[in-house]
Amino acid sequence: MRYKIILPLLIVFFTVCFPHKVQAISIIILSVDKGNSNVELTFDLGNSPDFPPPQLPACYYPSQGTQTNSKGIYIEVRVINIFGQSISNAYLDIKAYPNPSASVTCDQIYWTITPTTLPSPGTEPQPPWTPLSLNWDNVDIIPIGRRSIYREYYMDMCFKLESDDEPTPPSGIETTIYIRFYGL
Repeated sequence: MRYKIILPLLIVFFTVCFPHKVQAISIIILSVDKGNSNVELTFDLGNSPDFPPPQLPACYYPSQGTQTNSKGIYIEVRVINIFGQSISNAYLDIKAYPNPSASVTCDQIYWTITPTTLPSPGTEPQPPWTPLSLNWDNVDIIPIGRRSIYREYYMDMCFKLESDDEPTPPSGIETTIYIRFYGL
């Protein structure tokens, strides 16, 4: 049996909203994996020494992470206020689309920005692990005010293998992770 899930290029959206007349200007910058635009995570369970697991569900870190975070991705965010107070809060959100296959769904891929360990085989992931969704989920809300900010996130990811998952073709199956950073 082979299970290979590929999470290709992270597509990034930038949004700045000015609900009234422009009274201030801010620059929002989002960088994934130190500016590397070709980010891909691979979960190749067939090459894992812990596969097959003694019990299901079983969670696995990526067999191939990114250059900056071997267990997932690295995200940098900056808001540089040029003048005034244009953004009171910045938001970092994540989602995945589409489901990788009929038996493997996005909610089997978990993320956390809090350092933690993998769940033991036979147990479900618990917070701070959060399942990916087809809808936008908030990662962080950053109060801005009049100051500029800089934040970095080491977002670890794991895949939860379940008993009803069908083996994947040799080429694997894919979903795309979307990350957006915007201010209001």
